[in-house]
Amino acid sequence: MRTTNSLPHVTVTRLTTGLALLAAAASSAHAEDRVYLESLHPSTGFNSDCNQPVFALPAPLPPDVHFDFIGLHNPESVPGDPGNDALPLTADSCVNALDQAVATTTNADFRAVNGFPDADERLKNRRSNEVPMPTLLDGTRIAAPPEGAVGAPFPTTHSLPADAMTLGEFRDVSGVMRVTCRDDGTGKVEIRAFGYRPNAMVTVWAIWYATPPGAPGPVIVPLPFGGVPNMLAINNRGNGVFVRELGYCPMDVTDNGEQLLVVDLAEHWDGVTYGALPDQPLTEYDFLLDPTDPESAFRSFVGGTVTMNRGVFRMTAQ
Repeated sequence: MRTTNSLPHVTVTRLTTGLALLAAAASSAHAEDRVYLESLHPSTGFNSDCNQPVFALPAPLPPDVHFDFIGLHNPESVPGDPGNDALPLTADSCVNALDQAVATTTNADFRAVNGFPDADERLKNRRSNEVPMPTLLDGTRIAAPPEGAVGAPFPTTHSLPADAMTLGEFRDVSGVMRVTCRDDGTGKVEIRAFGYRPNAMVTVWAIWYATPPGAPGPVIVPLPFGGVPNMLAINNRGNGVFVRELGYCPMDVTDNGEQLLVVDLAEHWDGVTYGALPDQPLTEYDFLLDPTDPESAFRSFVGGTVTMNRGVFRMTAQ
């Protein structure tokens, strides 16, 4: 049985309970099964925690590849102003900025690597409770007020809690994962996650280094872990369970060298999941800044501003 690195910012009770449950299950596994236990590490992007790499990626990748997908809310910048954006995270942020609100941004390096277009500046520097979500019948996205702030039944509201999330809260997640690899080549994954927003929409992603069909060579690609749907149901206490049967052992490198690097948990601030994709970076959507003002409508790509990595498990990465 493989154990894992120690974690900062975890609640001991949460982790002890989760590990005890998974360890009990592991003790009942068949003798020929391989069982791996991993702990969730906080993350603020792909293999990143406050702009520092979480794990060393295997060759031929550079070991320190990482991209932040959130920033700190900049109160001096207003969505729509020229150059509007959140403040970038630094290693110091994880020490001295934990009480500051996190906000949307886009990562220029990540966009350049993938050839993704940028989102409109009006979608940047938005706190977690300010991200527009599909509200109108034609799919137009509007930032919803919190539940209880307006009379029922209209307009559509944001479920509670609906306050802006701080960096400390964003990183205060923990969890355990048990992977079983059977001698017939199949596998099973069980995840218990703690510390998420009550009733949050969270999905689970297997981050592979693999060659997609038609591609000239291997790339880093997110795939729904265990297939679609890959929702991790978070309850009203902020905890959730994810169990999937697998047709392979996710801890093994394939015969042609493809490997599952890490498993990411992603939170969807727009209240939308996108099937087999974390979001749709090449699709434009309609937005309305002010529901009473048709002139406030605009169209934009959303890549990087709606789906936030919020916790990572080590697989073949070190």
